[in-house]
Amino acid sequence: MTQPDRRAAHPFAGFTLLELLTVMCVIAILAVMLLPALGALRSRAEAAACMANMRNLYVGASAYLQQYGHWPQIAASPTDSTAHDEQWIEALLPLGVDRNTWVCPTTQRLMGNPPVDNPQAPRADYVAFPFDSKPGTPYRWANMPWFVEKGNSHGNGSLLIFMNGSTKSLKDIEQETGGT
Repeated sequence: MTQPDRRAAHPFAGFTLLELLTVMCVIAILAVMLLPALGALRSRAEAAACMANMRNLYVGASAYLQQYGHWPQIAASPTDSTAHDEQWIEALLPLGVDRNTWVCPTTQRLMGNPPVDNPQAPRADYVAFPFDSKPGTPYRWANMPWFVEKGNSHGNGSLLIFMNGSTKSLKDIEQETGGT
């Protein structure tokens, strides 16, 4: 009776240690080269999610205008931005705009992903432009944003959404206007 060839049963039979190390080095180099691309993809996905949040705020504000006939009248508070944020969240909540919509995914990640659904600690990464209570005021000026993103989370300046639902960054607006 002959003994079975043990080399054929071994998964790495026929490869030398040097060949295996070379393959692992090539795989490691490829992985290192892909990391910046994956980071860029994550950044683009977060920016797209942020724009989607702003569009949802736009839709909620449009629904508010249709239902109540005026822009939400929420007074700015220089001393208590938390109360101001909570009033805005509460104003659009019945119209399908939940608390998560007010949070930029990039800012959320950079802050270490704190909970956002706590009414005692509301957070809004977008600021609503204050319009008066006349019915047509928010539609009157095409270049006046409805909501502006706080900070420069995406590297192109704050995002803004306008009365027609278009979203632009400050850098895009600067390029369109020639820096004026």
